[in-house]
Amino acid sequence: MAMRYWDTYAAVYVIEGSGRFEDQDGLRIPLREGNLMLMFPRHGYRYLSRRGEPWSEFFIQFEGPVFDLWVQEGLLDPKSPVHRLENVEHWWHRLEAIIKPSIMPEPVQTVKRICLLQEFLADTVLSPQAPAAAADTLWLATAQSELEKNLEEAVNWDAVARSLGISYNRFRQKFAALGGVPPAAYRAGKVIAHAEDLLRDQNLSVKEIALRCGFHDEFHFSKRFKDLTGLTPAQFRRRLLGSGG
Repeated sequence: MAMRYWDTYAAVYVIEGSGRFEDQDGLRIPLREGNLMLMFPRHGYRYLSRRGEPWSEFFIQFEGPVFDLWVQEGLLDPKSPVHRLENVEHWWHRLEAIIKPSIMPEPVQTVKRICLLQEFLADTVLSPQAPAAAADTLWLATAQSELEKNLEEAVNWDAVARSLGISYNRFRQKFAALGGVPPAAYRAGKVIAHAEDLLRDQNLSVKEIALRCGFHDEFHFSKRFKDLTGLTPAQFRRRLLGSGG
């Protein structure tokens, strides 16, 4: 989707699925179940779910001078928009409690909700675990960005690890722990996604695409492509043609 620019704040909690958060400053942060995204007034953002996966979220918009004060004091920061909250059911119900219908009259009901929302933000964004979680999120985003470069060339794994200041073994372990998949599997998925784009070019044969994507022959490329997409390259291309793509 295109960048969105709200006049309000927003909080989005990922209940199910994975994807990526992006903003106008060039941040690109991976998302998965348990991530909380915070959006800020007139600060462009978008988030993209991973193709083929189910996606479920809790979305809430809010505004008011009290939240502007949080930003002024640095308690909420557009440079740190994604946070990690384990125990999805717990935090989901915390958010539901904020908007739960009430028999209290206005403005008491609104004040109550604002207080609950501030308590939620204090327990998540300002918790002792928040800085470490934000650092891990940024590290993973940087590592993934490195693995998305030069998809038609072989990866120098040691060079990637060195660019992040750690050994390859430590890089592999940390990446898998934070991202949920080994770096080689993540890279393979990006290569196949690139191959999907190349298959849209009818002037390229499947064999040419296989070689460009680093496969020694068409057979191994087709097998790997089907493993990850459920279709052979030829079937994928026919489906594109059939849909007018």
